[in-house]
Amino acid sequence: MGGRLYLRLLFRKGRFLLGFAVFIVILMIGLVGPIIYTKDPTSFDGPTESPPSLEYPLGTDTFGRDLMAQLIHGVRTSLYIGVITALIATSAGSLVGAVAGIKSGVIDEALTSVTNIVLSIPSVLLAILVASYFKVRSIELVAFLLGITSWPWYARAIRAQIKSLRERDFVYLSRMAGYSDLKLVVEDIFPNIASYMLMAFVSYVNTGVVGEAALSILGLGPSRSVSLGIILYWAASREAFRRGQWWWFIPPGVTIVGIISSLYAIATAVDEILNPKLRKE
Repeated sequence: MGGRLYLRLLFRKGRFLLGFAVFIVILMIGLVGPIIYTKDPTSFDGPTESPPSLEYPLGTDTFGRDLMAQLIHGVRTSLYIGVITALIATSAGSLVGAVAGIKSGVIDEALTSVTNIVLSIPSVLLAILVASYFKVRSIELVAFLLGITSWPWYARAIRAQIKSLRERDFVYLSRMAGYSDLKLVVEDIFPNIASYMLMAFVSYVNTGVVGEAALSILGLGPSRSVSLGIILYWAASREAFRRGQWWWFIPPGVTIVGIISSLYAIATAVDEILNPKLRKE
């Protein structure tokens, strides 16, 4: 399918357009927001627990911090953690799954055993246990913990996909042409599962965003940064839910839902175009 036809079909899907629009808005909030709205998210100069007003569009928290500034910087931090988590998880899963899938015998059995062992341990629980050992947690550390504990299911899926594809005629022809295992995987197999890999990457971005929020609510998020999860952590610890301070917890919660929903809509729409079995046009 040509690139122009692909884009034409993609932009005819309402799900993609809606997801793309929502994600771009959220992305611009994180990237451009700090340039336009220059207030310091860590400043305690504002009035305490002030509801939304012209001066403070999303109000302030118990400490007098501007929640609009916190949301803007929190979006950027959470998306950054999501992307780093996805890069780590998909890289590790692709490497392990590809080696196990293209090889056989001892190498395959060893990698499969390691994958199954890690898979048997709940990733969120493992991330919580490891994070609790660090008194200071950087953004990169949180992303690393979420990524390095989430790759096994993807590695198993990649292994299964490769084992199926390596029996196809085009792979035999490539082997006859002298392709190495690396070239075979990169040039012949990965392009045939590109839509699945994209879906996995998007899923891991969501894993990073949600995982960071979960760790932060438990007090194990980034130590010296503002994120969507950190905002929810302070809202919960100061009982903003019980006291009806909706401006403190609803905006970050809605933003997290928006990120997850928009990325999922984009990924499923792209999958329908790339996957001939799902394509209706």
